[in-house]
Amino acid sequence: MTSDVVDKLSIDESILDYLSKKPAADQTEKLVLARISKKTGNSVEEVGISISRLQEKHLMRKISWQGKVCFELTPKGKSATEALAKAQTDRVTKQLQEAIHQERKTKLRTGIIKKMRSNAEKWGSYHVPDKKMMGAIEQEATVLFAATKEAESIQPACSKDSENYDQKFSQFKPQVEYLIEKNSSLKRTVDNYSKIKSYAESLSADIEKIGSAIGRYEPLAEASVQVSQLKESLLRLKSVQSQIDVFGKDELARFEELKTKIADNAKLLETLKKPTHEFKPIKRDTLSEKATQYLSPEGPVKYEAKTSGHIAEEKCVKCGAKRTSTPVNIG
Repeated sequence: MTSDVVDKLSIDESILDYLSKKPAADQTEKLVLARISKKTGNSVEEVGISISRLQEKHLMRKISWQGKVCFELTPKGKSATEALAKAQTDRVTKQLQEAIHQERKTKLRTGIIKKMRSNAEKWGSYHVPDKKMMGAIEQEATVLFAATKEAESIQPACSKDSENYDQKFSQFKPQVEYLIEKNSSLKRTVDNYSKIKSYAESLSADIEKIGSAIGRYEPLAEASVQVSQLKESLLRLKSVQSQIDVFGKDELARFEELKTKIADNAKLLETLKKPTHEFKPIKRDTLSEKATQYLSPEGPVKYEAKTSGHIAEEKCVKCGAKRTSTPVNIG
C-alpha cells in the first residue's frame, strides 16, 4: 500500500470518525469544510477531496437544514464507522497483547541471563587447586598412613598390662589425636582435588548453556547489552575451564582412591583413640533418701520414700579392672 493511499484512508477515517459523533453544520459549505479541517487537522483542500470521495461511496451526504449546510453520515457510513471502530479496537487489543507478550519474554530473558551471570560469578571465585602439589600430597598421605599403622602396633592394651594401662594410654592418646588432626587437614585438601571431575562436568554444562543463549539472543537488538554481558561471562568460564583441563583423568582417579583411604584411616584412628577397656555391670544397689512426711487431708500423716539413684559396679571383661559409677538422682 502506497503512502498516498494510506494518507487518503487516514483522512477519510478521521472525517468519518468526526461525523459519527455529530453532523457538521454551518452557514455555508466553505465554513463547514473549515470546521471539519480544524477538527481533523487536515487542510481544507484535503477535506474537500475526501468528502467528495466519501459522497461517491455513499458513506456521507450533504443536506440543507434550517438555512444551514450540513454534512452527515448515511446508514452505510454509520456501518462503515462502526467497522472502523471495531478494527481500531482490534488493533489496540492486538498491540496490547503483543506488548504484554514482549514484556513477558523480556522478563524471562532477563531472569535467565541473570542466573547465568550469577553462576559465572561463582565460578570466577572458584580457587583451582595447584596441580604441582599433588605429588607432595600423596607423599604426605603415605607418611600419615604409615604413622597410623605404627600407632596401631604400639597401642596399649589393658589385657596385657592392666596395672600400667591407664598411664600408658594417657601418653598414647595425644599422639592419636595429633594424627586425627593431620588426617582431617589432609581430607580437606584432597576433597578439593576429588571434586574437580564433577566441577569440570558442571562447568562444561554452564558453558554450553551460555553459548546457546548467546546464539538465541544475539539477533535481538534489544538484547545487545545482555549478550555482551553473556560473552564476558563465557570468557570467564572458559578461563576457569582451561585451568581445570590441565588435570589428567588418571591423577584425579588416584585422588578419588586417596579420599577413600583417608576415610578408612579416620575410622581406624577413632578406634585407637578409645580405651581398650570393655566394662560390664556386675553389681547394682538402689539408694533411697530419708522419707518425706506430709499431712493428708484424709487422715494421719503420710510418708513418701524418694529414690535418689543407684550405685553400679562394673568390671572390664578383658583385664578385670573394676570401677564404680556415679549415683544419678532420679527422684
